[in-house]
Amino acid sequence: MHSKDLEDIMQMNENILQSMTSGLMFIESKNFTIMKFNKAMEIIHGIPAENALGRRIEEVFSHIEGIPFDFFYRIMKDFGRLERTKYRLIDKGDVIHRYIKGDTYFNQNGDPTGYIVIVDDVTETEFVKESFGKYVAKQVVEKILSGKGQIKLHGERQHVTVLFADVRGFTKLAERMEPEDVVTLLNKYFNMVVDVIFKYEGTLDKFIGDNVMAVFGTPIKLDNDEERAVRAAIEIQHEIEKFNTVRKRDGGELISAGIGIGTGEAVVGNIGSEKRMDYTVIGDTVNVADRIQSSASGGDVLISASTYNYVKDKVICNELPPIKTKGRQKPVQIFKVIGLKEVH
Repeated sequence: MHSKDLEDIMQMNENILQSMTSGLMFIESKNFTIMKFNKAMEIIHGIPAENALGRRIEEVFSHIEGIPFDFFYRIMKDFGRLERTKYRLIDKGDVIHRYIKGDTYFNQNGDPTGYIVIVDDVTETEFVKESFGKYVAKQVVEKILSGKGQIKLHGERQHVTVLFADVRGFTKLAERMEPEDVVTLLNKYFNMVVDVIFKYEGTLDKFIGDNVMAVFGTPIKLDNDEERAVRAAIEIQHEIEKFNTVRKRDGGELISAGIGIGTGEAVVGNIGSEKRMDYTVIGDTVNVADRIQSSASGGDVLISASTYNYVKDKVICNELPPIKTKGRQKPVQIFKVIGLKEVH
């Protein structure tokens, strides 16, 4: 092979190395000194290649807490490779997530001369999982991560449907029960409600005492957010009925919940202070939904006129007298959900 051909091959290999989206570095096996450090490694860690080449990896990455150097050396020595593993690390106080994989590099004589380490940054993916994993259904998280759902974490106006489900007579109920039994009952109620919310791809916003707040239409907006919210409310009431059947048989206290739903614009996003941020929804739509909920008797599902306009072809409702809400001069028209219309 001509020297020019060899140079061309070496340059092509270098171009491939530098164009990789995964971080890659080559470490010689004697002193664990970095011999190669591609562009993606520079971007992922914010370290210029000239500051990494010729230095031991412990020295280059000393500012990152949690890297298992000794474990890596032992695994590579005993087995020759480290399977792709996810690590939660701390970089100057910030939590970062990395996938790390290691393979032994052999020279032309078959002798091991070093290690190839491939690194992928999955911090944003893990942030989404941590932010939404406990608040939205699994399929919604998957849509966010797949890119099918466009998510914006800063506060912005969105069209949403808000649902409140509040236990009726909870204070008196708690007075008759031991504190431990109250907590157990509440947890069962919350689990029951949240399971239904997730089933209909809603987002759990928060627990407010014995009240559950859920939102449909964020972080993923679907065509039938309003219908899914109403269907979820109906199913929650059915689940409470089944729950009470078991409670009555076992001699336990029965519960009931009033549910209110409202639809409209609200500000959605990470809202709070630098020390504590919550992905939540605020605005008049939220206040109206909460006010409607407070007008609902145990077992009722009440919805605003704005919600009704979206579901009237699929839901049977009775119109109720308007209710007054704080900050509004005009009363809010509400409807009581009777059930779902039969599909022919």
